[in-house]
Amino acid sequence: MTLYAARKLQKVYDGRTVLDLPELSIADGGMVALLGPNGAGKTTLLHILAFLLRPSSGQLRFKDQPVAFHAGSLHQLRRQVVLVEQQPILFSTSVAKNVAFGLKLRGLKRHDINRRVDESLSMVGMRAFAGANGRHLSGGETQRVAIARAIACRPQVILLDEPTSNVDIENRMAIETIMGDIRDAGRSSIIFCTHDVSQAARLTDMRLHLAGGRLNGADYENTFHAAVHREGAQCWGRIGRRFRFPLPSTSEAVVRVAVNPRLIEIAAESPSPDNQAYNRGRVIRMDEEMDGVRLMVDVGLPLAVILSCQAYRAADFRIGDTVFVRCPSEALSLL
Repeated sequence: MTLYAARKLQKVYDGRTVLDLPELSIADGGMVALLGPNGAGKTTLLHILAFLLRPSSGQLRFKDQPVAFHAGSLHQLRRQVVLVEQQPILFSTSVAKNVAFGLKLRGLKRHDINRRVDESLSMVGMRAFAGANGRHLSGGETQRVAIARAIACRPQVILLDEPTSNVDIENRMAIETIMGDIRDAGRSSIIFCTHDVSQAARLTDMRLHLAGGRLNGADYENTFHAAVHREGAQCWGRIGRRFRFPLPSTSEAVVRVAVNPRLIEIAAESPSPDNQAYNRGRVIRMDEEMDGVRLMVDVGLPLAVILSCQAYRAADFRIGDTVFVRCPSEALSLL
């Protein structure tokens, strides 16, 4: 079943279109990541999917039924979807009472509330904090309690806005495990915003990339604004002071370009010292993925490069290594 379906969906603020989705479809079940830079429209979309923000125009369907954004219909819809904000707020009472809050609003009996609170806190590893004051927790602990509060309501959808952006590594790992456990339990679909592409790759099979309020047709994270300059008949794109790559002929002074990380060429030495298409960089991070290894290369900006496991073993790159990267024409898409 289709969980969400949108058509010609727009949100406009003060004459500025911040979200413009000709078409969007998200299936029920599993986990979906919304990726994109600040201002891409991720949070706006999340609030529309939570039925907290009315779109300026267009159609939204939930579970194959049209959504009418008026008070009479939204009450029941909001009971099926819970949004956990990037910086959730807990009440100045016990953790257990914070988690119980939504259940009391739903009119559950006391013994059912107590059981769900206990189950939810156990699932996020916060059962020992049940009696602690919710306002005295760390950022990571607060995030986990907020997720427990969402789990306790047993919604069909849990929406998470940057759930690990303000937490330490221990809580980050715990939250990622919790998200995986929710997915595996099959009770709730999860849609979350993140800047972390490696996190999205680890946790999800579906990733939606937003840029400038629009879905980016390129399913990868290297999207940049590049200044265009010409040397003879060749157009070049330049980002910052160091990173450059050949472009197809264009009359634009600035273009938005996406670079497929799987098609970037990378070598330990420049194959041709005089070839200006090669950019010198340094490996600053490596992450294992299901079907390869993701390298983050500092070329004056962080550039993601994905190698197959076989290519990685042959190259044997290490963090700190100097490398040379080239973006061939087939790796580039003008957006």
